[in-house]
Amino acid sequence: MERRRFVVIGLGNFGHYLARALYERGQDVLALDHRREAVEAMASHCSRAQLADAVDKDSLEAAGAGEADAAVVGIGSRIDASILAALHLKELGVGEILAKAVSADHARILRRVGATEVIHPEREMAHRLAQHVAEPDVLERFPFLEGYALVEIRAPRVLWGKRLAESYLRRDHGLSVVLVKRAEGGREETVQARADTEIREGDSLVVLARHEDVDTFRRRTFG
Repeated sequence: MERRRFVVIGLGNFGHYLARALYERGQDVLALDHRREAVEAMASHCSRAQLADAVDKDSLEAAGAGEADAAVVGIGSRIDASILAALHLKELGVGEILAKAVSADHARILRRVGATEVIHPEREMAHRLAQHVAEPDVLERFPFLEGYALVEIRAPRVLWGKRLAESYLRRDHGLSVVLVKRAEGGREETVQARADTEIREGDSLVVLARHEDVDTFRRRTFG
């Protein structure tokens, strides 16, 4: 994975955990907040944590925010501060700016002042939770070509011990297996999807298929 420079502004719950997750994935993370206690709590979970005021462009520049490849504005409660932070980052030359929004109007303003992507964490989490509850056997679903998706689905019991060639997933269900993911020695590994690849208990299958074919397969297999 390419190592990139990130600046995360606003270390509430969202900003704190995002900065920490990026750092744990090997990224260079500068974490900024105007609250000393938030900076101190972040210090051991990022490359550098520093006091800075999001509404003050000079403060952000002095902290090194303009040197980032990408920025995340995690401020939610102070709408004015998040808008100014996005504006300042744009003026400092940061090319990729992701900003948290708390409303549709807030999102629209963030885009106007320079945010390249707007995040609605609560709404997106609600959608993911709804999918998890409604489709517990589906781990991920990514739109692909029109009408198609890449879907990670739990391997059903009826396929355990069978080779992919014996599963007839493409012939009978319209599912093309791209990868097989499994846990080996406490780590997740990807296995090439070949005709002789054996499907094991605990595996998940990444398939390319039409949405309706995935849903039909789920109903028939998982009830």
